[in-house]
Amino acid sequence: METLREEEVLRLEEALLKKMEERLTPLMEQAARDAARMAMQRLRLDMMAHISRHEETIQRLAKAALAAEHIPR
Repeated sequence: METLREEEVLRLEEALLKKMEERLTPLMEQAARDAARMAMQRLRLDMMAHISRHEETIQRLAKAALAAEHIPR
């Protein structure tokens, strides 16, 4: 009788674990997608800032080159 109860408890625990896994798996997948999306957004912003700094440098150098051309030799 006790062995039967232990087997029933084990079956119930296994069923409970399976249900929890079924519920948690989509949540974990969504959390991973959200984290990846946030990381990509941060990377995109960092790259845009980096490009912007280079564009500013290029514009400053172009202005300096134009100014240098106007200096009499």
